[in-house]
Amino acid sequence: MFSFSFINLLFVIATIFSSWVPISRPIDGFSVVKWSVEKSSSLRILGSSNLHDFQCDALGYATTDTISFIANNNNSGKILLKGALKIEINSISCHNFIITRNFKSTLKSNEHPYLIVKFLSLERLPDFSNHKDNLKGIVEIELGGVAKKFEIPYKIQKNGQVVILNGQRNFTFSDFEITPPSILGGLVKIYNKFNVEFNLKMIQPLS
Repeated sequence: MFSFSFINLLFVIATIFSSWVPISRPIDGFSVVKWSVEKSSSLRILGSSNLHDFQCDALGYATTDTISFIANNNNSGKILLKGALKIEINSISCHNFIITRNFKSTLKSNEHPYLIVKFLSLERLPDFSNHKDNLKGIVEIELGGVAKKFEIPYKIQKNGQVVILNGQRNFTFSDFEITPPSILGGLVKIYNKFNVEFNLKMIQPLS
């Protein structure tokens, strides 16, 4: 199975501490908190074929993006998110030249060079009373020019001013209207199902 060790994608929940401190003025009863995604964030794709399992990695996020968390002022209910991660398909390595080449070709990297993860919402504020929490969120993933929304389970951990968001989910190539690749004239067949895992490290800017 493929496993994007990406957004550890996603990603994003880390932005909210038990002590919610907005860094911008409330807007119409809502508070906005902005967090930056560190370059040490990563994405992994785990896949399998009729011969063996394999792993594709995008390690070291190339740019620093910002994710905004929007909550009502009583810190209850669903949390809206605004922000996206763009992962360059050509930066992903499957640690095997043939698999990497076919993987990029299957994802149409020339036409659609980025895997895009848009963070849309969290079911609630994280509870960091024990420095970690589990919750769910909604993301939109665009792959090969096809975008779809998915629910992602997150594990969130807070360490000082740093929040680490880890999420993973099984997908299929069919979810994105993609035919699984075959290699060496069909001798090696990649299975339709793959797993994406992302690990995001986020920190609140000082200003």
